[in-house]
Amino acid sequence: MKKYACATLIFLLAAGAACVAQADQPTLGDLAKKHRQEEKNLAVKAKVFTNEDVATSTPSAQTQSAPSVSASTPAAAAKSADKASDTGKAAAPSSAASKDAPEVAQLKQKLSTYQEQQNGWKTSAKKYEDLLANETSDFRRQMYQDALQGDRQNVQSMQDKIDQTQSDLAKAEKASSQSH
Repeated sequence: MKKYACATLIFLLAAGAACVAQADQPTLGDLAKKHRQEEKNLAVKAKVFTNEDVATSTPSAQTQSAPSVSASTPAAAAKSADKASDTGKAAAPSSAASKDAPEVAQLKQKLSTYQEQQNGWKTSAKKYEDLLANETSDFRRQMYQDALQGDRQNVQSMQDKIDQTQSDLAKAEKASSQSH
């Protein structure tokens, strides 16, 4: 019986000592508050963007703005610039007459933008075809094939948009000529 009493007394003393030792340490809630305060005090804080922070746009809003075509090589960029300047020269005489309705002019601009984008995707696809022809690594070949497939899909998508815009343009020009 004395053994149990001594063991219980030792256990109680050890438990009491552990409780006293824990009382000196800050609680988890205090540590969390301190951490949040330190984050607020940081001079440079990284901004994490979420879907709520980033404005979303509809496809119709994207088509009205004229997105630029990114060229993968300087030669492709030069070709795109030459093509754009040629397109601008060809469009200048017709805009000098400028008897087109605003809708017709907008559709012509949209058509020009789609054609430039399609040419950019065609250039990119050609680059991947060339890389694929000379590549020996299976991993890189697979990556080039995936990129080539994506570029071909984008070329087809641009062609669909071009066809639709040409159809809309023909209708708008016909309506514009009938109203004059």
